[in-house]
Amino acid sequence: MVSLASYTTLYISAIRMAGGDELENIVAVRFDGGSSGTEESSVGDLIRWLRRTDARAYVRQPDGSRGPEVLVDHHEGGTRLCSRVDDAVGLDCLLTLPRLNGEKRVAHRRSSWWRW
Repeated sequence: MVSLASYTTLYISAIRMAGGDELENIVAVRFDGGSSGTEESSVGDLIRWLRRTDARAYVRQPDGSRGPEVLVDHHEGGTRLCSRVDDAVGLDCLLTLPRLNGEKRVAHRRSSWWRW
């Protein structure tokens, strides 16, 4: 297992949820930082990494390309990760990623671009 400090850019490919289907319920992410393969990180560790370094994280698109940047969002309940809303599905792009705990993704408000 490699430390987050070893990376300058990450691509988030899956999320682990606890509770509902909102951004604040994301508790962990699977990411790819390059040649070391995929790793998993808690949201707390990823938020600290994003705040303390000049590094960046992005959503990994279904076709493997780089999606929107992942940011730290301050809201009434504390801090959480967010990206931008995908207009095709009406959800934050993080919420369109596969779930690590086997749950299905959130039902989309519009037709999905995600291909299984």
